[in-house]
Amino acid sequence: MSPKASTRVARGIIAFLFVYLATPIVVTMIYSFSTSWVKTILPNGLTLKWYSELVASPEFMAVLLRSFCLGLLTTLIAMACFLPVVFYANVYNPKVKSHLRFITVLPFTIPGIILVTGLIQLYAELPIPKIIILVLAISLLSLPLTYQALDNAFIGRDFRAMFEQALVLGDSPFKAFVKVIIPNIRAGVLVAMLLTFTSAFGEYVLTNLLLGGNFETLKIYMYRLMRSNGQASSVLTTIYFIFLAFISLILILIMQHYSAPHKSTKEGAKK
Repeated sequence: MSPKASTRVARGIIAFLFVYLATPIVVTMIYSFSTSWVKTILPNGLTLKWYSELVASPEFMAVLLRSFCLGLLTTLIAMACFLPVVFYANVYNPKVKSHLRFITVLPFTIPGIILVTGLIQLYAELPIPKIIILVLAISLLSLPLTYQALDNAFIGRDFRAMFEQALVLGDSPFKAFVKVIIPNIRAGVLVAMLLTFTSAFGEYVLTNLLLGGNFETLKIYMYRLMRSNGQASSVLTTIYFIFLAFISLILILIMQHYSAPHKSTKEGAKK
């Protein structure tokens, strides 16, 4: 096969995959604006009625606030727990990283229903609110994303030398960590926070099995709407997709912003 033919085949496959993945999203968005769409190729009309009803609904604002608080609390706990561990592993004991990589794989190997069953049996008789158990469990499940983003931030610089120089100059370990380490890994911290927040914000399995209807989040509310009102569910799905697209755009801008100085430095060094 000639290079031109292989290029056309590759472009054709990519175009097919794009259309295959984008078609359900586009159709869902169109359906969220339709007045009615039954047994016709195109909707009978377009309206913003379903959006205004959903935004004005007190249930929607309540589940949105719960999901936001859950994502924020999970992010803060994950950063407070994992950032010092990743710092220690990269700066003082790189041998620990092999064990950390093994631990980060465990959340992918444990199904949600097994995890919830174990958590209920373990903490059923203890006076611990289930919401705390939920937050800690989601923080643990977000470990693969959080660890990888933070670990990548420590690549390429001698953070141990930077940290020890700050200590020699009279800073306390905590002050040196905040003033020297954090500013140099802020891109990785921001990426880790956004990834952890989105994973907790859209969590469904653990929240539904552990708390059920006692703590209805956005994903649980979305699933309930799917069984009662298809258009309202499409509106909520569209809003959620736009939110994820916005987060993805922020991640791309962060990576482009912090990779640009490195590129310019390398080009200057070559000159």
